[in-house]
Amino acid sequence: MAAEFFQAVGPDVAVTVTPGGSGVFKIAFDGEIVFDKAENDGKFPDLNGNVKALKKLLQEKVARVPVGAAD
Repeated sequence: MAAEFFQAVGPDVAVTVTPGGSGVFKIAFDGEIVFDKAENDGKFPDLNGNVKALKKLLQEKVARVPVGAAD
């Protein structure tokens, strides 16, 4: 799934997978949680629904970041 997000936002954005205990699965952008499995009835994002929506959301957020903001 990390590859899906990497493809969506391109090579200029770092995608990090951090293991968590007790089945924790969260997706964050710039410190903001954009997906939390615990708030999704304990279900992972599905590739045809949630993942597409999350990719679009991440693309929109990346587009709003000023060029050179991480420098």
